Amino acid sequence: MKILQLFSDWKWTGPSEPIVNLCKELERRGHDVTLAYRKPPFPVEDSLEKRVLERSVRATDRFRLNRPLKFYSPSSIKDTLSDIMDLTDYLRAENVDVLNVHQSHDHILGGVAARRSNTSVVVVRTDHKRDPISPHPGNRLLISKLTDGMITFSDRARREDAKHFGLPHDRVCKINPALDLDRYHPEREFKDMRSMFGIGKDEIVIGMVARFQKYRRTKVFLDAVKRIVKEYPKIKVLLVGRSSQMEESVIKPMRRLGIEPWVVIGGYQTDNYLDTLACMDIFVFLMPGSDGTARALREAMAMGKPTLVADRGMLPELVEDGVSGWVVEDTPEKLAQAALQLLRHPERRPAMGRAAYEKAHREFRLDRQVEAIEKFYETMIRLGKWKK
Repeated sequence: MKILQLFSDWKWTGPSEPIVNLCKELERRGHDVTLAYRKPPFPVEDSLEKRVLERSVRATDRFRLNRPLKFYSPSSIKDTLSDIMDLTDYLRAENVDVLNVHQSHDHILGGVAARRSNTSVVVVRTDHKRDPISPHPGNRLLISKLTDGMITFSDRARREDAKHFGLPHDRVCKINPALDLDRYHPEREFKDMRSMFGIGKDEIVIGMVARFQKYRRTKVFLDAVKRIVKEYPKIKVLLVGRSSQMEESVIKPMRRLGIEPWVVIGGYQTDNYLDTLACMDIFVFLMPGSDGTARALREAMAMGKPTLVADRGMLPELVEDGVSGWVVEDTPEKLAQAALQLLRHPERRPAMGRAAYEKAHREFRLDRQVEAIEKFYETMIRLGKWKK
């Protein structure tokens, strides 16, 4: 198959690495794959372009992909129209079989270009969002007129997308998100991050990884921590990540609750990221961010960490309640109760960690994900364009 992956972003954000991994694995399986991405608009230290070059991914920055479309901006409209014409010519000249779009802007560009090209190319939308796509009029038009198939990462999204947009069930496919699992093994040698963070050897580390924005509900968990330490003070809460909202979402609530002695601000970890995950005893995840597939949670599971997650979105699909962790209502009371279960009964932690590890290494395999996507592409080519 000849496949064009269209992604109108230049940042190395949540969806970026899975898209790059997908391109590499599809190419390894013998397909002709190109990733079209947006070139950084200004010099940056890290970007999708940098990672594409490092990993030798076949890619192009020939399209502007200047999102979002601003109807009040003549230059934005000009860029969008130019991209549609250039993409139309590209699809005709390259005889592309599958155009896989990943965000609304590249969906608009790719969908219109595919229809204008009068070729047999099919348009597949991958939904990376935390929640199912909103069925507002713009999305209804986009999906009913410019889409032939959809890939989602949760059963809930698959059901709701099919229902909201009238897509036949064989044109909506739920595929497990994937990790490069060779990177994750809890028994490999790691740096002693506990010492670096000033955490005692006898303290239990409860970790979170996030961009600590208000919607990530960190304040709710910090409220739970105040309850936890009253019974079990030998813990440290390790918060890994950064955000422009740290002051409001972490610092002020921590001070107000008087729990500063139990909280460690770990900052943004790059080179030491896996080492930092390895030093955690329990992993907490309440709300996915830009990558709706909850990548940090899946990484913690792949590292064999027992997990505590909110009963939200696809999180209950990832964590088996009472087996690989606890799935609870994210109130301070419920979160504290669940955490205390793992603190009072330390024998449960390794058992749940093993279950999490086994599930991750069984279901988050990149080869299985790409095989499923490959089969879905083949189905879409066989079914052809969708005519509602």
